[in-house]
Order: sequence, then C-alpha cells, then structure tokens
Amino acid sequence: MRIEYRLIAACLVLVLVGMATGEEAAAGIERAAALESLEIGGRLMFDAAAYDSDDVDLSSGTEVRRGRLYVKGAIDEDWFFKGQYEFTASGSSSLYDFYIGYGGLGEATTLYVGQFIEHGSLEDTSSSKYITFMERALPVLAFAPASRRIGVGIGTHGDAWYAGAGVYGENSGVDESQKDGVGASARVSGAPLRGDRKALHLGAWGAYRQPRGDDLGQVRARPESHVADTRLIDTGVISNLNAQVSAGVEIAGVAGPFSVQAEFMAAELDRDGFDNESYSGWYAYASWILTGETRPYDPQSGTFGRLKPRRPAGQGGAGAWELAARYSTLDLDDGIRGGTEDNVTVGVNWYVNAYTRFMLNYVKASAENDEGETDVDIVQVRAQLDF
Repeated sequence: MRIEYRLIAACLVLVLVGMATGEEAAAGIERAAALESLEIGGRLMFDAAAYDSDDVDLSSGTEVRRGRLYVKGAIDEDWFFKGQYEFTASGSSSLYDFYIGYGGLGEATTLYVGQFIEHGSLEDTSSSKYITFMERALPVLAFAPASRRIGVGIGTHGDAWYAGAGVYGENSGVDESQKDGVGASARVSGAPLRGDRKALHLGAWGAYRQPRGDDLGQVRARPESHVADTRLIDTGVISNLNAQVSAGVEIAGVAGPFSVQAEFMAAELDRDGFDNESYSGWYAYASWILTGETRPYDPQSGTFGRLKPRRPAGQGGAGAWELAARYSTLDLDDGIRGGTEDNVTVGVNWYVNAYTRFMLNYVKASAENDEGETDVDIVQVRAQLDF
C-alpha cells in the first residue's frame, strides 16, 4: 500500500477517536510526501472468566480486555513517532503510547520523548500480545512499573545485551488538580548463551517513584484474572508516603520447544513518621510447545516476541500448540498487613497463525489476610488478534 493511502487511513482513525478534526486530517494528508514510512495496526482481546469460591464474591462475566489502534511512522531515517489509542481504558484519557523518537545518536541507541511505558521487568516489558499466560504474575502486577507516563527515555543495545533508563512525570489522563509525582526507572539484560533455537537470558531492573498529590500509595494485585475487579490481598491506602523503590532480577531460558522463566521482585515504601514497609514476591513457569516451534527471544531488547507456527491452521496445518504451568507468590504483610497469596496456573495456547491466538487458563488462587483465608478457582479464556 502506498504511504499516501496509509496516511489517509491513519487520519481517518484519528478523526474517529476524536484526536484530530477534519481540517487537521486534511492537512495531514497533504504532508504525506514528508513521511518515509507509515504503519497502522492494533490488537483485539476478548476475555471470559468463571469464578468459584465459598469465601468471596467474584462476578463471572466477559470483557473486551484490550482494544487498541496505533499509527507509527518515520519522518526520515532519524525521527519517528507513535500514537496509540486504547478503547477500553478507564479515566479521562485513553492515550497509551504517544511519543517522538530520535535514532540519530547511533545505530543502536534511541531517545524517546512523550508518553511511553516505563522500563520494568521481563514480563512487564514483553508485549501483552506475546506473554505466555492471559495475565502477568502476581508480583509483576503489584510492583513492576507498567504505567505509561510522560517522560524522557533512552535505550541502547549490542548483539546480546540491552540497557535503558528514563525519568517520568505522570500519565496524560491523571487528575491535574494535584501536583505530579516524579520517578525514574532502568533495566539491563544480557544473553550470555545464545544460538539456534536456544538462549539464556539474565536481567535486572529498578524504579524510584515519589507519589503525587496527597502522599498516598497502595500495593495490591488482581488474582491473575481481570474480568472481576476484586483483589484478594491489598494494603489499602498508605499515607505519609515519601517514595517507593522497586527492583527485580530475572532469568529465562529456551531450548528448542521448551522454555522457563522466573523473576524475583520487591518494593520498599519510605514513610514519613512511620517505619518503612517492605514487600516481595516471585514467580516461575515452564512451557512446552507441542508442535516443535521455539519461543522467540530477542537479545537486543531482552524480551520475547511473536511465535509463528510452522504450519498455520487453515493452510495445511493445525497451528502451534503450547502447554504452560506457573507458580506465583506475593507477600504484602509487614507493618501494614495486606495479606499473602499463592497462585498456581496452567494454560493451553493455540496459535492459529502468527497473528491469531486462543488461550485457556485455570488459576487456583489461595490468599490469607487478617480476615481469614480465601480460595478461588478461576477458568478463563481469551480470543486474541493483532494486526
């Protein structure tokens, strides 16, 4: 498709989501010749979940987990941009990625200015399109800085390593009646062993954040299911918070159709007039791709990517099939007793083709806090397509 036609489609998308007027779209079309490249894409994820518990009321149901459209392109060989809109996001703004990038600092170095995702853990940094389970593990949900915030970031890489860092304010959709919080995060990773259909990944990350507004904080996590909004463990609102420091270490390995991944992470909350609060958690999982494909790993970003079936369904094959099992634990008991939770998840993934996937997860969640013990059985499914 010619760039001009892509730009026309992109401008129409912006008009539809209210990010541009008709006159602005027309002006954008006139500037089509200035673009070196343009890409339009998105993702659709539809979930259904059933909950069973004698201890807590969770509402079974369905949801559009993610519905996004993006436009990204390059003005020339150095300058590029991305704008992404989330149709299911809550709050006053649904902007996700919205940034300018500069690649003129060197072949392997990129500078970002605008709103983009903070540097975080392996599971946090890998796209939701490619993670093995429907939801990220308990400690990732609680500690890793997955928020998209306005800031400045830089990333660089070698053949087998990645390093990135950034400083950030707040998300464009927050209530501006309070002062902005400020923070910084960084991540490094390397692949000391790599080869055909095999890799060993090691990494570490850290984040610092000062709260915004009334110096309040909160640490909690959904039970690795998103349809119901209930959290089984939760510190509640934490007052007099000066800052939160989070950090983690990560390891993953791939050997043909088998892969393993694990992370440990912790957070410390510095409180004015109170003892610090310290929380931690970890997870580990293994997966086996029954049809023989290898989980794709990119050492230059320290992340996992798109699995492409050798024989897509409908093209003489049955797609790719994957079995996976995960254990995760989260401890939010310290001076403030938010509770502890242990989850066991088993999953089956069917990759119809490189862009379509169906997922089935069973989660056994067991939590304990001052109110007692809670056990929940969760069965959830997802239909996913990206383009």
